[in-house]
Amino acid sequence: MEQAVIHGPPVPFADDAAHPAAKGRRVMRWAVGIASGCAALAACIAGLIVFGIGLPSAEPPTPTHVMNLRDGSVVTLASDARVEAALSDRERRITLLNGEADFKVAKDAARPFVVRSGEVYAQATGTRYSVRRLGLVGAAVHVTEGSVLVWAHDDREQAALLHAGGDLSLDPGPEGTEETQPLPSPAIAQISLEDVSIASAVVRFNNVNDTKIVIEDPRIGQIRIIGLFSAHDPEQFAQAAAQLAGARVTHRQGEIVLTNP
Repeated sequence: MEQAVIHGPPVPFADDAAHPAAKGRRVMRWAVGIASGCAALAACIAGLIVFGIGLPSAEPPTPTHVMNLRDGSVVTLASDARVEAALSDRERRITLLNGEADFKVAKDAARPFVVRSGEVYAQATGTRYSVRRLGLVGAAVHVTEGSVLVWAHDDREQAALLHAGGDLSLDPGPEGTEETQPLPSPAIAQISLEDVSIASAVVRFNNVNDTKIVIEDPRIGQIRIIGLFSAHDPEQFAQAAAQLAGARVTHRQGEIVLTNP
């Protein structure tokens, strides 16, 4: 697992409409061709629709064009794909406007490579993965090599970490929804914590687990934590948080309690 993928900085994006004016952007257009014929089993929970695993094809899209970026990355576009690319000294940004594209990303830990499809983001620093546009704001992501962080809207802290062979399709719904967005299935879901308070992290774990974490002393909750944890293993997180805070873990009536020693 690449550390730069886990701890790399988030990459800000302007609205799609503003991209053609950005310096260094390149817009590539191709004719409409064949479309994927996979079917999806959808489950709609609190405004986020997570489609069944295995939707994207494990093979790169049938190419009509191969795009060599100046950083050494290679983008293979299907016949209906249209993308915008913007590379700078700090970041590498690709916007998938429609269709499907395969990305063979040149390794560069200092410059995250982020593909945006509507309101879905897929970030890596050196790996290979494909992204297919779904509707107005969604995307289907398949990872061929390495690992990729995938998240919806601006909620990068709720990102799912996909490893080689992993698939994930998201339709996050309208931008700005205030409802809690559940994580994908336990097999792939992880919570990435980047200098957040233990109290904030506990809220996120409690949102997706029946077993709740309770903080008895508010001072424990104020301590900040960094790490990548299984979203559905609150015990693992509680033990790590307790070690960091000099606290201890106890259990009562189905709860995990962080308390002073």
